[in-house]
Amino acid sequence: MIRNRDFRLDNVKGLLITLVVIGHMADFYVNTSENMKFIYFFIYIFHMPLFIFLSGYFIKSTVNGDRFKVEKVISYFMLYLLFEVILYLLFKYGFSDKEMKFNTFNESNVPWYLLAMSIWIILIYVLKQVKPVFLVLISVLSGIFIGYDSFVGDYLALSRVIVFFPFFILGYYMDQNKFATFLSSQKLRVFSMMVLIISFLVVYFNIENIYQYRGFLTGRNSYEVLKQPIYGGFYRMLFYILAVLLSTACLSIAPKSKTIFTVIGQRTLQIYILHLPFIYILNYFHFNIWLESISQQHWLKLYILFAIPIVIFLSFKPIGWPFHIIMRLKFKSLLKTYNKNPD
Repeated sequence: MIRNRDFRLDNVKGLLITLVVIGHMADFYVNTSENMKFIYFFIYIFHMPLFIFLSGYFIKSTVNGDRFKVEKVISYFMLYLLFEVILYLLFKYGFSDKEMKFNTFNESNVPWYLLAMSIWIILIYVLKQVKPVFLVLISVLSGIFIGYDSFVGDYLALSRVIVFFPFFILGYYMDQNKFATFLSSQKLRVFSMMVLIISFLVVYFNIENIYQYRGFLTGRNSYEVLKQPIYGGFYRMLFYILAVLLSTACLSIAPKSKTIFTVIGQRTLQIYILHLPFIYILNYFHFNIWLESISQQHWLKLYILFAIPIVIFLSFKPIGWPFHIIMRLKFKSLLKTYNKNPD
């Protein structure tokens, strides 16, 4: 199985999960630092769209096999609940937050992706007979127009499920051979470097003006909440275009050989689930103050760089065994009848 593994995609996943951690660390200080605003905004343009694209790309065997592997849906939902329980226990009893409540289906925090995965897998299975071009078009239009509905929000992470679904569909329908050929183009690599450099500079030098649009990068809120009740659809379309450009650029320049990101990219699930509690604990015990005592001028840089050892530590194989057990559960007794009647 591993002999045909695409190290390029593992490297991209490793980079993306590192950016997830950096983005969440930066989010704690966006109100006090322009650099943190820039880091957050630039990362959020493409890191989740590309992560979701790759999720769709790797889900083919779950959806296209002899039977629909419903246990994958259950596994992701179980991981979602586990993530919710970890955060609930951490805040309620670790941090003594008396106002903390356990809301199973009203999700505004990081666990949303795991809930969304359960929903996306079901949706793609139900809709896979629809012509790809038509399905992509409908999903993009749905993602744009859902923002005009102020009642769609965090319940079942529904707004994000709809807004990010086009990337999942694109990943699912992407042909492996055509994809590899496309990414091997030297012209694309040059174009990608230009896109990344130009985007980086534009965001960096205009962050004060464009940061007000950060809500369009998360997919959570209606255009009314984002204070763009009329032109919100245009901004979301712009987000889609930028996400595709930067995602393509990231895929194009990623190394094809094995790197430090390769192993990290193969263990993204455990990092995704554990990094946020880890960051919360660091902040609770005033890790930032300790860094500031070391270097008052550069402590924020040290803080962001600390994302790298966090990612490396959380990628250790023994740490991931509980999550891998959940993902590999077969639920044989539960699915006995289903397996006999796959139709």
